[in-house]
Amino acid sequence: MEYGVLGEVVPTELGHLRQRSVLAVLLLEAGRPVTADQLVDRVWGDSAPQRARETLYAYLSRLRTVLDAELVRQSGGYVLQVDPDQVDVHRFRRLVVAAGAEQSVALFEEALGLWRGEALADLDTPWFVEQRERLHAERFAAELDLTDLQLAQNEYGDLLPVLRSRSQAHPLDERVAGQLMLALQRADRAADALLEYDRIRRALVDELAIEPSARLQQLQQQLLGTTQVDRVVPQQLPAAPATLIGRDPALKQLTTALAGDHQQATVAVSAVGGAGGIGKTSLVLHWAHRNLARFPDGQLFIDLRGFDPVEPPLPVETAMSGLLQALGAGRLPPDPQARAGLYRTMLAGKRLLLVLDNAKESSQVAPLLPGTAGCTVIVTSRNRLGGLLTRHGAVPVDLDVLDPADARDLLQRQIGADRASAEPTAFDELLTHCAGLPLALAIVAARIAGRPDFPLSAFAAELRDTEARLDAFEAGELDAGLRSVFDCSYRALDPDVAALLALLARVPGQDISTASVAALVDGSPRRSLARLESAHLVRQHAPGRYSLHDLIRLYAREQKVDDSQALWRLADHYRRGAVEADRVIAPGRSPVNGDQIGPLGLKDRDEASAWVDAEADNLLATQRLAMERGWHDIVWHLAYGLVVFQSWRGQDTLTAEMWANALTVVPELDDAADQAMVHRYYGRSRGLLGERDEALSHLEQALVYAARSGRPTEHAACLQMLAGALCNQDDYEAALPYGLAQLELYKTFGKQRWLADSYNIVGWIHAKLGHYEEARAACLASLEIFEQTGDHDSRGDVLDSLGTAALAAGRFDEALVAFADALTSYEQVGNVRQIAETRDHIGDVHHARGDLAEARKAWQDALTAYSDQGRDQQAESVRLKLTTLDAER
Repeated sequence: MEYGVLGEVVPTELGHLRQRSVLAVLLLEAGRPVTADQLVDRVWGDSAPQRARETLYAYLSRLRTVLDAELVRQSGGYVLQVDPDQVDVHRFRRLVVAAGAEQSVALFEEALGLWRGEALADLDTPWFVEQRERLHAERFAAELDLTDLQLAQNEYGDLLPVLRSRSQAHPLDERVAGQLMLALQRADRAADALLEYDRIRRALVDELAIEPSARLQQLQQQLLGTTQVDRVVPQQLPAAPATLIGRDPALKQLTTALAGDHQQATVAVSAVGGAGGIGKTSLVLHWAHRNLARFPDGQLFIDLRGFDPVEPPLPVETAMSGLLQALGAGRLPPDPQARAGLYRTMLAGKRLLLVLDNAKESSQVAPLLPGTAGCTVIVTSRNRLGGLLTRHGAVPVDLDVLDPADARDLLQRQIGADRASAEPTAFDELLTHCAGLPLALAIVAARIAGRPDFPLSAFAAELRDTEARLDAFEAGELDAGLRSVFDCSYRALDPDVAALLALLARVPGQDISTASVAALVDGSPRRSLARLESAHLVRQHAPGRYSLHDLIRLYAREQKVDDSQALWRLADHYRRGAVEADRVIAPGRSPVNGDQIGPLGLKDRDEASAWVDAEADNLLATQRLAMERGWHDIVWHLAYGLVVFQSWRGQDTLTAEMWANALTVVPELDDAADQAMVHRYYGRSRGLLGERDEALSHLEQALVYAARSGRPTEHAACLQMLAGALCNQDDYEAALPYGLAQLELYKTFGKQRWLADSYNIVGWIHAKLGHYEEARAACLASLEIFEQTGDHDSRGDVLDSLGTAALAAGRFDEALVAFADALTSYEQVGNVRQIAETRDHIGDVHHARGDLAEARKAWQDALTAYSDQGRDQQAESVRLKLTTLDAER
């Protein structure tokens, strides 16, 4: 009788399942004793019945009657005495040993032919499960031994389907993978063999975090070196630039980013970003040629054409095929995944530099990255490749324009020092118009070199015209001029993002905040701004503030966009912002016509002042834009909203410019009170600059408009400013009647703040005239009102007037106390204008007392403050005092 366990357990005529289970144990242990306890444990496991031994004895008794083998009981247990060749498992094991010894395919096939499915298929106790796994492992090992033998005998034709199926069933088995690789190689399918290596390497890394064994790696290298791929050391780098100036920091960044052990766990990747024409490729090539020794296996370079003016971006499949050919691959597999596997395999273990130039997006780059450590990759792009940075650990190196000194050095080297020094003014103008952009400098230098007989001034004149400047940066080839370079970046933008760039090129000022862009587009601009920043078309030079390079601005202004409503929204945003800041800085002022709740939500003077500081240039530029567009109210509202801030900062020249702009729209204003206001503030601004006649002329015109308006408050304000203008000219006698007249009017309005200011004006005039008692009485009346109302913003002005009166009366101690208190008040509100003047007055007191050292200190502080504020007339006055002080020593 033949007995089998390598499939269905012994035939059913030998009894039911438990009885046959007992027989299976005895067959597996044939010739060896098995105790009753072992039989119970193996047959029933944890589910043995209470009378398991009695049942076991019954099974054994029945087996004795049906077996043709002898079942005997010994002291060590029960022994089945049977010829091992009658039991398939023992015969299988004998044949496998013999097959290995004789290297016989036939014996292996005979052994494996004994299997009829799953061993011990219907038995499920823990012991049988363990035996089944062991038997299947023996079978699997025998199958692999047979495959090795067949491959050694060059029998591979019928093996490929079997091995492919076996690889899928055992994806982490390196021996199976190696056999499949050899079979594929023998079938002239080395590319597929290398793809199998790439598959199992990735599986081992992903699942077990290990690399393939040395044996499998050796097989892979053998395939690469001798079977399908010639040994190729690619040298594809273009020539390095002749000159690279001003890029030392970026070169250090690149070196740091790509430093480290070539056996590191990940590929070293750096993404060099910047606007078109900024010099990304030049930087990379310069670095690469200086570091050739790091890459003994060669250098690959490919232009991905992400921003080509003629050709579309290079498809990944085309790029990969080109790189494979450069690596020396023979016939490429038609399947894209197979090519990708071959590509990664050919790069595995190599110390090679891969430069992927001019990428459009991360998806164009990621498939070309090596799969193993050792290689170094540098990617250049006009876009910030966020996916490459976040998913592949690329280190960004962003390039900006050259600083002025480096730009000067570069252009001078390119055109020659003699030519540059011969026309220094024209040379400086060329530098200004190139704005530090390396491509612009290179184009200008090439044009100058091509016309050695032309003066530099001729080239500078071409660039002077902003409307035609980009024409002067054409290099005579389709893809070499600035306009074509910018075209490529612009065309790559989504329509709404491109429209925003065109609008940003038209906004007033040199930069813009996120909040202002939101007003421009009437919505959230963050996605579009992020896209423009990623494309290096705008620069976020400070948190939430964006700017354009001058030449990109010129290009973007050429693009068509309807800007009328957008720019009006922006101008109105600035107007309302200025009015809001004014209301926070000087809450006692009369609201300007059209006053609305501002868009900024400013909490206090610090926030309001910071906003005006940040937007100062933009506000002036917006006023000019409003003049051009005929937005008359915006023109004078902006001037009005900045009066107090500019006064406290001592910005008299800027104030005068803004009110001069406002004066141009007076004929267009419908309200005579508004016309009066513009004339009086313009007159005040000219008076602060010492222009007496101009100031008085417009203040008198303001009185005419005020009378026409029928508003007594405007009439009083005109009188007050006339008094102030005359005081600025030291004509206090003429100022006094206007001062008294405005005081009488303000007494009738019921506005305490206005009345307090009015009293102070009168007090100041009396103080300068030497009328101590009158001055003191007026100032104390003003001070009392401020104390009663809790309004301390102008308290410093009253104290300054009291100090002036005390100084004129020779009450030096009283004057010092008043000026010191005034100084504290001015410092609390940030009125730097009056801080300077009060220090000047303190110096006057010390000088009058004969304390020359303290006078010098106070005047020096005042001189510094006047100079910082650009108040030349006052600064010169203090210098004369200091000169006089030197003569008195």
